[in-house]
Amino acid sequence: MPGPDAANTDAAVLQAVATAVREIDLSGTEAWADLDALSSNTHVDSVEVFADEIKVRGGSFEGPINVHCTLNYGSVADGLTVSETFPGRFEGSLSPAGPVILRLKVDTSSFYA
Repeated sequence: MPGPDAANTDAAVLQAVATAVREIDLSGTEAWADLDALSSNTHVDSVEVFADEIKVRGGSFEGPINVHCTLNYGSVADGLTVSETFPGRFEGSLSPAGPVILRLKVDTSSFYA
């Protein structure tokens, strides 16, 4: 049976993964093409991570996210700004240097519905 140190280590790993996901630059992920196509100027406001839903198996991890965006259309003088939230998923691996996010996808299909 794992001791209290195992629980602390698990919590620390989950927190490190959640932080890495929140801090990733989405423009360098496959999610960006889907987000960027939504407006003439898409801005990612935040990435919401659910640490209690992150699954760690061996040296890999995965979990759900919500990506909160501001979609801007037109010019500053007569433009339109819309706030949207899209669900997504991430996958990665644990390394000695910390969590590495290998894949981050977002589902923008609700935008077109």
